[in-house]
Amino acid sequence: MLFVALRMLFGDRTKYITLVMGLAFATLLINQQAAIFMGLLKQSTGPLQNVNEPDLWVGDPGTKWIAEFRSLADQKLGRVRSVEGVKWAEPFLTNWAVCELEDGDFQKVQIMGIPRSTLVGRPPVMAQGKIEDLRIPDAIVVEEGSREKLGNIQIGGELKINDKRAVVVGFCKAKKGFESNCIIYTTYENALGYVPLGSKRMSYILVKVVDGAKVNEVAERIDGLGDVVALTHGQMVERTIRFIIVATGIGLNFAITIALGFVVGALLSAAIFYQFTLENLRHFAVLKALGTTGPRLIGMVLVQALVVAMVGYGIGVGVAGVFTLATRKAESELSVFFPWQLAAASFGCTLLCIGLGSVVSIRRVVKVSPSMVFGS
Repeated sequence: MLFVALRMLFGDRTKYITLVMGLAFATLLINQQAAIFMGLLKQSTGPLQNVNEPDLWVGDPGTKWIAEFRSLADQKLGRVRSVEGVKWAEPFLTNWAVCELEDGDFQKVQIMGIPRSTLVGRPPVMAQGKIEDLRIPDAIVVEEGSREKLGNIQIGGELKINDKRAVVVGFCKAKKGFESNCIIYTTYENALGYVPLGSKRMSYILVKVVDGAKVNEVAERIDGLGDVVALTHGQMVERTIRFIIVATGIGLNFAITIALGFVVGALLSAAIFYQFTLENLRHFAVLKALGTTGPRLIGMVLVQALVVAMVGYGIGVGVAGVFTLATRKAESELSVFFPWQLAAASFGCTLLCIGLGSVVSIRRVVKVSPSMVFGS
């Protein structure tokens, strides 16, 4: 019966190809849009991916996500350092400035200010130069992907940031954030000169707990200070992603697009598969007249649906994968993240699409009368 079911499916090549391409398009749409959405969520946590040394991020209790916060006063650094269980606490500054280029153009840059003594919060990888050179007066390290936007600046080249001199001493590799165009690292003291602020200057306080201490207990003690909140890396990531999904409307927009792909796949497969079943109804009637049971006929329809789903899914997820690889190879600013969990979930959606589409066909096959064989 399996052979007969496949012969029936492949016998009508036009409808078979139409079914496969319809499911492939739905699979591609679901995977591509979901991968872009997940990429944007991952990109929004870029600054968190760059900083691995601390156990806790201490910020204002009203902090919405990593890039939207209320700055902290300097005296809070000393209070946090005095908390039991804190091994070290260092200031961290992230803010925006305008960089003047040699050709008269300008570029908005994100300034990352890290402590001069410890360099905690440094970029994860140095491509050229040494991070220790940041201790040189007016020194900056430019993120490698930002180099072209800053006029293909070279080591030793100078920039003007908010009318302050900046000398490039190296290039690094770092993850960009949701709003980042260009990233520049410098010392905390230099950053305060590039981004003049009031009495509240620190964006966050990076905290490392002493060996053997429980991070959650130390976080509770810091929270007990009353005017700051201590968040672990995971908690900060969760707060950031939740804000992007809920507050920006991005989650709703992508959800509508993904749902549209699912609906298109389900409706298209239902319409074409039902038409395919009607055209082969006489064959099912013959099989029923020969004694084929209802469950066996249902199994034939499900096998046909499964084959179509597998082929359509393979094409759709393959194209989505090629799109992801091409985007990464071209180092496009379009952020795409395609984990295996997404591929598995989309396969389930494809099966659900063709499953819903085959329900009407199954009902029609089960009710077919053997007498149809002898009809005109």
